[in-house]
Amino acid sequence: MTRPNHKSKNSFGSRVAIAAIVGLGSLSVVIYFINFRIYDLFPVFSGISDIPLYVIMFLLLSVLYLTSVYLVIHWMPRQETPWMWTGVIIFLAILFRFCLIPPDPTVLSKDMYRYIWDGRVQQNGINPFLYPPQADELKNLRDDQIFPNINRKDYPTLYPAGAQIFFRIFYILVGDNVTAYKGIMVFFDIATLLVLTALLRAYSYNASRIIVYAWNPLVIFEIAYSGHLEGLTVFLMATALYLYVIHKKIPAIIMLALSAAIKLYPAVLLAAFLDRGHRIKGIVTFLAAIILLYLPFLSAGGKISGFLPVYLKNPYESFNLGLKYLLMRLIPGLDYYLLSLMSIVALAIAGLVVFLKDKEDIDVMRYAYILVGFLMILMPSSLHPWYVILIVPFLVIYPNPAWLMFTCTVTLSYLKYNSPQGIMPTWVLLVEYVPLFALLAAGWLFRYRLRGSRFKVSG
Repeated sequence: MTRPNHKSKNSFGSRVAIAAIVGLGSLSVVIYFINFRIYDLFPVFSGISDIPLYVIMFLLLSVLYLTSVYLVIHWMPRQETPWMWTGVIIFLAILFRFCLIPPDPTVLSKDMYRYIWDGRVQQNGINPFLYPPQADELKNLRDDQIFPNINRKDYPTLYPAGAQIFFRIFYILVGDNVTAYKGIMVFFDIATLLVLTALLRAYSYNASRIIVYAWNPLVIFEIAYSGHLEGLTVFLMATALYLYVIHKKIPAIIMLALSAAIKLYPAVLLAAFLDRGHRIKGIVTFLAAIILLYLPFLSAGGKISGFLPVYLKNPYESFNLGLKYLLMRLIPGLDYYLLSLMSIVALAIAGLVVFLKDKEDIDVMRYAYILVGFLMILMPSSLHPWYVILIVPFLVIYPNPAWLMFTCTVTLSYLKYNSPQGIMPTWVLLVEYVPLFALLAAGWLFRYRLRGSRFKVSG
């Protein structure tokens, strides 16, 4: 009797998977290319407003994305994927992004206009922490392109010192050019693909798993279309992780400090970077880097925290929070700011537990992933969709179904802006968070039972 050739069967399955992935990617290119121009191509969609149309496009892309990830995770690891096919994945990922650079980003977010404004203010010799855009002192800087699109004109900037330095550099390079600004963010996002590919090699994983980040619709839309600062923030964070894994610990902590000085939340990861032999040196390096970045802005005095205190205290700034929203509903009299502080304390405790762990260099990714997961759940103020990008690089190594699905459902939160009263529909929160918490709990129980079974066998 002839035995079946399992190697040939697996090879055939891999070829089918590759063909399917290329087909799904090609269909995705068409959707990204059409984007909001669908109004011009298909008048039947003219009755649908921008945000619901975006959600429909996004969910369709999410189905294509999750199918592609499934094929990669379940078929490609069986044998090393040729670099040509990984190159195809990255090439298509770049095409997705290039399709979204030219369109006007104002449908989803106007944050990028604040980036440009802060850069303009600095280029005119003014500390961006001193005055809100509406202040009389900045009257001569107003125009009819950037200024009208700025959010919170009556409040000073929310962005910390590292972001401000980059805003000024970007303004020197491209001025008020919105498309060029988005192009810069895409440049860093593509660089992140290369860093994550190197990380996969360091962990001995198949390079094709880069698809988890490269084709994620949340990453693509929020960086390439909306131009969010996460393009730079995540690049620096991923670089820090890679440097640590290859035993460049102090450069890694400096990179993490740069990332945290641009968007504050990567600071949560510091505990994962501090092993027993480098704790004091690591903390000093991190704080020194942050302080150096703030030196040019010290003239702002007590205003140097900008809009951040209001952001944490004002319940009207609350957006798309899962656990915090649940606690506010269960305990209606609970003070919002107190709850924000409780979230920060809970994150600090999680960080302390990780800080005290004995860690190998290769463990940095796992512990950082755990901390980012806690951050997403315990976010003190708002969880805008683009904040969730922070967890996607970790899913390249740990493709958790709960978080993969959440990166695809979190965009439903944009429907708040389309609701009659501007209130988040309850069903949106349920669709986002019930599967997330249920899948996370199921995964934890499965691992717990598995560890128990192994213990019984070994005993």
